[in-house]
Amino acid sequence: MAMSEAEDNKTELEKRVAALEKRIAMMENYNPPPQSTKKVVWIMLAVILGIFLAMAGIGIIQFVSSG
Repeated sequence: MAMSEAEDNKTELEKRVAALEKRIAMMENYNPPPQSTKKVVWIMLAVILGIFLAMAGIGIIQFVSSG
């Protein structure tokens, strides 16, 4: 009886170790998404808006100078 109880504890511990190893492997493979994606989007929008405003300014200058 004592031997089977010890074996049950051993198998229980082995199951726990296997589960923990699986969880550790999952955590090691997990890459958190970078938080800078919002920043990149805002920079891209600012660049596009800046180019648009520069083109509009050049167009207005050409239109005014052509008389």
